[in-house]
Amino acid sequence: NGLRLIGRGGIRKSHPFSTLAAAPLSASFHNMSSAAPAENVNVPEGYELIEEGLAKMIYPKAENSVFYNPVQVQNRDLSVFMLSLYAERRAKRRGIKAKKKEILRQAREAGTKINDADVQAQLEEYAKSENWRERVRAQSGTADGMRILDALAASGLRSVRYWKEIPGVRQVVINDLEEVAVQLAKENIAFNGLNDVLIDESKNDADADADAFADSATGICIQCGDATHVMYTARRQPGLLKHTPAQMQQRDQFDVIDLDPYGSAAPFIDGAVQAVVNGGMLAVTCTDMAALGGSHPETCYGRYGSIPIPRAKYLQELALRILLYSLSTAAAKYGRTIKPILSVGMNFYIRVFVEVWDDKAGVISRSLDHGSVYQSTRCPSFHIIPHGQNANNNKNVFQPSRAPPAPSCEETGGPFKVAGPIWLAPLHDYDVIDEAVARLELPNGGTVHPLHRKTAIHGLLTVCGEELSDVPLYYTLPDLSHTLRCPCPSTNVFKAALANAGYRMSAYHKEPNALKTDAPNSVIWDIMRAWCKDHPPKKEGKKSKKKQMKKQKLRDAKGGGGNTDGGEEGVSGNTSGEGSKSAGDLILAVDPKISVDFTIPTGLDKKKKAQRFPMNPEKNWGPKPRATNKRKALESSDVPAPKEAKSGGD
Repeated sequence: NGLRLIGRGGIRKSHPFSTLAAAPLSASFHNMSSAAPAENVNVPEGYELIEEGLAKMIYPKAENSVFYNPVQVQNRDLSVFMLSLYAERRAKRRGIKAKKKEILRQAREAGTKINDADVQAQLEEYAKSENWRERVRAQSGTADGMRILDALAASGLRSVRYWKEIPGVRQVVINDLEEVAVQLAKENIAFNGLNDVLIDESKNDADADADAFADSATGICIQCGDATHVMYTARRQPGLLKHTPAQMQQRDQFDVIDLDPYGSAAPFIDGAVQAVVNGGMLAVTCTDMAALGGSHPETCYGRYGSIPIPRAKYLQELALRILLYSLSTAAAKYGRTIKPILSVGMNFYIRVFVEVWDDKAGVISRSLDHGSVYQSTRCPSFHIIPHGQNANNNKNVFQPSRAPPAPSCEETGGPFKVAGPIWLAPLHDYDVIDEAVARLELPNGGTVHPLHRKTAIHGLLTVCGEELSDVPLYYTLPDLSHTLRCPCPSTNVFKAALANAGYRMSAYHKEPNALKTDAPNSVIWDIMRAWCKDHPPKKEGKKSKKKQMKKQKLRDAKGGGGNTDGGEEGVSGNTSGEGSKSAGDLILAVDPKISVDFTIPTGLDKKKKAQRFPMNPEKNWGPKPRATNKRKALESSDVPAPKEAKSGGD
């Protein structure tokens, strides 16, 4: 089918560790008993040693031939942790499914009838009695273990960590388009003492059975290939006893697919949602925040089919919801739905972990989970409208939803600009997050090897677990205060006002000043109006007034219709006497409609102890240049250096 397996027992003779010959594949391999990294081997001149988790890597000091960024340590730590938890959920689901078959079979053989309630009660008792963590460990290196595809592996460091640190893994496929990355991955496999678990496809003499051999084998497979091609040719359901002619041209789906590109994951999404098993996990990273964050909305629309809002204060969450929308629509084309397990923004990128399920009934209701954002051009007010709604409260009938309640901003009269479509359903599975936080609070951190960024991940997951699940997007207190030119209230004070008015509020894991609430725009501004009575806004200076008048004249010359600068606080389309007033003046000209109480209720500020918003661990903590794919080691080999880099993010 066009896939080339490169890992055939060893590495290039020119490699400094070529004396570490590959041993035969051990059929009884178990992750916890992997060979230790090669000892007594000096790091070659011009290389540096990188240690991360249970993995070690040699990396060229002076060259950027293969991408590696230490900022992504938290990404890889989080990935190891979340996939470890997924392995347990997978084992539990499979175990319960097998137990249910056993219960029904025993009932048939005994000639007795058993109702669904009794079956469910037995399954719940069985689920509680089993030690699923130990069950997963027992699956390591067996036919019941997971197959993981690291589609854009680069140096292979992430793949080595997956093999060594995630219990219940049967096979890890290290794939990259660039030969130089594949060579470095081989070197790192050898350096970690894992040559004995490389899958040597050459041992299978029958070419027709090569794919079946590779899919069922235990160990690490290194291959050089186009990630999209690898996934498009891996869409066959595993475990089928008979294959159709079309299925014979395919390979088995993967339990987990990790996409960590340099830039956008958009080109790989369609193949990924097809190449993962029913209930499988996709781990997707996007670093193209210039597009997702609104600096280049036209690029974002071309990649994800969704348009962001430039300079929106909620751009971090909007980026996540755009990516999830893209994943959801791609999966829906094949009768599948996604279930976000964890969706986070970290540093300069976003990362999502989603399960993909065969669910045609769920696809029908996707219009309820997709929608658009209507953002006021003059103030932070916004409305979120789903694309579909149930007709007359009938959950089986769907119809287009209605437009926002007003044609323009109720507070300022400014027009709306539209963003989306975006994902409106929850960003996380809160049961999984609760379990993850509890694991991290165990003495050993709940992982095979202590996570380097354990404290930061614990804080990240703690905040994610506190977020309101049914409230997309958020305000920021500095933005609200800036609009009114007033001092900024503290989070606790504003939270108290919302709680006393009967509304909920939470933070957002990427923005310390975020205000995620189910209160409508009118209540938000009523609270700010009440705050301004005790904390008067600054008077608008002459320069600011002149600026507003200049904008208004420019709008009048253009005939109105929208803000002139594309910003969040443009000039209203109202050309009457109020048109020259600022957004703050228009908002404060209206009296509050609710009684606002800033008294802080007892226990309101009680929080779980966690490091919620840690500082960067070192200077220049950010993205690195794309890999050049030029390497001196290749100059003496028969492998030409590729011209363009498309390697992943390790």
